Amino acid sequence: MDKREIILNTIIKEYIKNPTPISSKHLQSILTIQMSSATIRNYFKKMVEEGELEQYHISSGRVPAIKTLKIFWEKRLKYKNINIKNSRKIKESAKNYNIFCEYKFYEPNILKKIINFDDKYIVLEFEKSEFIIEFNEQLYKFFNQFVEVEAADLVSICKQIGLVALAKKLDIILNDDIVIEGLKELLEIVSNNKEWGSRNLKDFLDGTLLDSLNPGIYFEKIVPKGYLAYNSMAKIEQKDAKMLCVGALYRDYDNFFKNLTKEY
Repeated sequence: MDKREIILNTIIKEYIKNPTPISSKHLQSILTIQMSSATIRNYFKKMVEEGELEQYHISSGRVPAIKTLKIFWEKRLKYKNINIKNSRKIKESAKNYNIFCEYKFYEPNILKKIINFDDKYIVLEFEKSEFIIEFNEQLYKFFNQFVEVEAADLVSICKQIGLVALAKKLDIILNDDIVIEGLKELLEIVSNNKEWGSRNLKDFLDGTLLDSLNPGIYFEKIVPKGYLAYNSMAKIEQKDAKMLCVGALYRDYDNFFKNLTKEY
């Protein structure tokens, strides 16, 4: 890395440890390379002008801009299949790192066949279960589009197009309860972003987002400005699960995920 990258990465990591403005003098003391305070201040000035850093007051230090933190985490959050030996680690990590986390277990359950029973009932045959509803021609045509689709994905699709009652009934066949940790952090986000919270809190708590999101990192489309959401597949105590984590951009996600996978 060149000097500019070293400075920027050091500021980001230091800010994640302690989210307060960072002065040139303090940065000089923790850099892995020798650099004068005057040189650091010149870099600070350029980075502020280019929008990588922000300065709240003339006399204060600098902090990473929102776009800088977003780029940082986009590059680093690559935890696709997290292996968690003990679910207590999730409760512990959510509390220690102030990150909301929810997960639920699931077993693959593919829709294999749709049967019209005398125009009276529709039978959905899944790999591990069956589901019966009263016949409706539109629903019959609708379900025929989704043969070989995972049951959890079908539930998500039903929710997205407004078939909420049907989705809830379908969800029963999955037999999965949502486990929520770090609820205080989510409520803090809602409290600081009331308009966002009034629209989205329910989707977090009932699992709508957990079901509908693909693994990956999300910003303003899912959470308010200044926050991130990370959705991933996981194996928790030997069981397949899906997990969603949400928090401020300056939270320590690296150590949060490392702590999740530690063994006691």
